[in-house]
Amino acid sequence: MNILIIGCSRVGRRLVGVLERLGHDVSVLDADAANLGLLREMDPPFSGMALAGMPTDGDVLRSAGIEACDVVAAVTDDDNINLMAAQIAQKVFGVGHVIARVEEPSRKEVYTARFGLRIVCGTNLTAQGLLAGILQEEDSETQCVVFGSSTANFSAVPAPRALYNRPLAEAKPPRAGMQIFGVQRANGTMELACTAPLVHAEDKIVFAELAD
Repeated sequence: MNILIIGCSRVGRRLVGVLERLGHDVSVLDADAANLGLLREMDPPFSGMALAGMPTDGDVLRSAGIEACDVVAAVTDDDNINLMAAQIAQKVFGVGHVIARVEEPSRKEVYTARFGLRIVCGTNLTAQGLLAGILQEEDSETQCVVFGSSTANFSAVPAPRALYNRPLAEAKPPRAGMQIFGVQRANGTMELACTAPLVHAEDKIVFAELAD
């Protein structure tokens, strides 16, 4: 894919490195030329086009190749710039796949509902990871799945002995906001909570929650 990354801070550079290794054509736009200079320090060095300019300027975006892009990701450290650039990419240039990074959780809700933008909130995701560490959930296995502009966490927790041969519905989520999703058997198969399974020894109970 042809991908434009708007913002060359740590997040932007991380995305650039991963996407290039996956074989995508990546270009980068940042208002600060000094940030773009850091691309030369990557290993391997960035091989795509890097342009300094205001990400909310239509002419600058054209120069960055937005009209040929399959995906635009606005990931600067400024929520306002990210949201404005994402809207311009979507509404003015008709890019079908646009995603923006924000740090203020309330903005994710507003801009997702009103403007249909796909938004990732770094604050929500960081807090979710820290919460798991604070509550010492080291024995759980967690998978993140993205649905549209939302991220769901699925955590598999070893079933307590007191729950053996009891209905899965009696399981207690580790914390508020978690819902019982199903039970993972010792052989790796899954039974969903809606089938009302019993819990057996060596099972793992799978809980689901929205992280972002």
